[in-house]
Amino acid sequence: MYQKIGVYLSAREDLPASFTRAAREVGELIGSTGRTLVYGGARKGLMEVLAKSVKDSGGRVYGMVPDILVERDLVSDLIDVTFRCVDLGDRKTMMNRESDILVALPGGIGTLDEAFTVMANAGIGIARQPLVFYNVDGCWDGILSALDRLFELGLIVGKPADYYRVVTDIDALRTILDE
Repeated sequence: MYQKIGVYLSAREDLPASFTRAAREVGELIGSTGRTLVYGGARKGLMEVLAKSVKDSGGRVYGMVPDILVERDLVSDLIDVTFRCVDLGDRKTMMNRESDILVALPGGIGTLDEAFTVMANAGIGIARQPLVFYNVDGCWDGILSALDRLFELGLIVGKPADYYRVVTDIDALRTILDE
């Protein structure tokens, strides 16, 4: 069973309600099962929804906080343990080190960068951390199709399951986290 759940996701506001609901459900799952959230530490957007849900459900929150969040006064007050880091690259490294499994909720370029780093590490044998794309309302469909094409062309060795799994609901995620 995975205990420290790293979650990559957007810090943007005004996103579709389904994205917010998914962040809240993942937080409730993490918190209600006594697990620890490992995330980017921002107090805005889906990140804050997730952290609040974890805390409200009884879980712990580890925040990987880059200097720019401190400078902009955007660090969440919900963090139990703060890991200060220099920049986003440093944050990514720390999140991956502190997490037992990584979940990609809807997000943008930063989330993609984080997920692709996990897959690249697996591809060259640095680490094989489990990565789960939580595909809320088809958010990741285009990326997953592009990855499928790269596998078909032989540009990625192996098969998708060697690099990531995909879920579309909280029950499927719960099953993976309980493995």
